[in-house]
Amino acid sequence: IQNTAQQPALTFLQDDYNVVVVDWSAGAREFNYLQSVANTRVVGSHVAQLLIVLKRLLDIDLHTVHIIGHSLGAHAAGYAGEHVDGIGRITGLDPAGPAFEGTDQAVRLDPDDAIFVDVIHTDAEHILSGGFGIKQPVGAVDFYPNGGKDQPGCPTTYFAQIKWLFSGNFQLINNFICSHMRVLEFFTESINSACQFKASLCPHIDATSWMQCQDCQNGACAKMGFHVDPTSKPGSYFLLTNPSSPYCY
Repeated sequence: IQNTAQQPALTFLQDDYNVVVVDWSAGAREFNYLQSVANTRVVGSHVAQLLIVLKRLLDIDLHTVHIIGHSLGAHAAGYAGEHVDGIGRITGLDPAGPAFEGTDQAVRLDPDDAIFVDVIHTDAEHILSGGFGIKQPVGAVDFYPNGGKDQPGCPTTYFAQIKWLFSGNFQLINNFICSHMRVLEFFTESINSACQFKASLCPHIDATSWMQCQDCQNGACAKMGFHVDPTSKPGSYFLLTNPSSPYCY
């Protein structure tokens, strides 16, 4: 133990947080996708048990807990919220769509899994079109950057992906899931960026209506990402981003 007086002061850009990373990669990479889907229940249960233990031993305030999950992890976070009442916030980063789209709230992330649930959709295509994210709103506020699918800077079709391959870009898998992974870059940038991911409330996010939602309607705007306001009006929000970093438009 060193004398802390001799150490340089720590600088926290946002706040002083305790961060726990849950590595369940072995369970998420099952050859049988439906087994990975089932494993989200186990992961959610373990996360819930950890929170229960921390509450009992350290009396942590569950209202200050923020669970962030990507893809299948977003639904695992939802299962944790089902087991523990009073979790402050769950952020779903492009929650997985296959096996979850159109299902009952009990088997996916939903607005009741935490005091506040915010969701960012970036790959809400049908799986047959190469999409991996869920299209339907599953949070209190749901953000659909660029319409929620085919993110700028990512190949948007199978033909585009094959073209990238023959042009010498051999990272076909990364290209294939580019829109699904872009949400991680959006959220990361939102933490410390001076630019706010300003989004406008949009009644319907689809190919025919989202272009009408580029302006705030009656002041109904929200900030996408880390600094979203929990008091934002519930609903679906639209915003544009740049095709490369910095993404904030």
